[in-house]
Amino acid sequence: MTTLFKRCPVTMGFILMFVLTWPLELGLAAQSHGLLPFHFPPVLELFVGYGFVAAAIIASAQADGKSGIVALFRRLLVWRVSWVWYAAALFGPAAFYLAGIGIHASLSGATPDFSQPFITRLVPPSFNLGLAALIYLLYQVFVNGEEFGWRGYALPKLQVNQSALAASLIIGVVWALWHVPKYLTAGDPHDLPFWFFALNMIANSVLYTWVFNRTRGSLLLMLLLHAGINTGIVILPIMPAAIGDTAPLVIAYILQNIAAVVIVIIEGKNLGYRAH
Repeated sequence: MTTLFKRCPVTMGFILMFVLTWPLELGLAAQSHGLLPFHFPPVLELFVGYGFVAAAIIASAQADGKSGIVALFRRLLVWRVSWVWYAAALFGPAAFYLAGIGIHASLSGATPDFSQPFITRLVPPSFNLGLAALIYLLYQVFVNGEEFGWRGYALPKLQVNQSALAASLIIGVVWALWHVPKYLTAGDPHDLPFWFFALNMIANSVLYTWVFNRTRGSLLLMLLLHAGINTGIVILPIMPAAIGDTAPLVIAYILQNIAAVVIVIIEGKNLGYRAH
């Protein structure tokens, strides 16, 4: 096993991420269609993110030994970066969503209802939305461990022998494929065609890589960026399952895709990469 990880560290890392997360994801998808004779306790969903953390730790240990684990967690401690990057990570995603909402409103004449975002389905009716947003953001930071796998483990290894752009495209494709069980889950709020969703995941992968490289390989910023994206989409009236319209989200995704192309044009294929 160690030999395989040393020869193909990224491929083996990806396999381990799927092995430690997909059984539960596929099980939840089957459960949503009534195909299982039992029910998973809802709390188990919290452990999907930790599957990525475990995969990153195990893969790092197998590929690089103790130094690999140290390097992984050292990236989590890279926090002395410009406040601009913190703002970009936490509020940048919301800016894209607000732009999508605004453009759609100007084109259609529809007035967005900011009192009824998707998060209202997750909290009691009287719950303060600002507090709900903060709690959801913190939940995403501490529970969603995907970034330990994608950017904490895989991206640094890919960038050793690949351009940052190539590394981003590889991760983006695998990242999108990882979401297939969610598309198989009944009632899941992924209301866009999978090909369009996958295209946006690839574009997002480019943006993530750019932020990662510009913040000296900060895994902390990756956690915040991922949390910012997931929080923005549930706290603003843009998720199709909440507003009954896909247009605002489609526009926001197109804007993200354009931003990724612009970043590549400006930064080049290395996306600001420096050996970390």
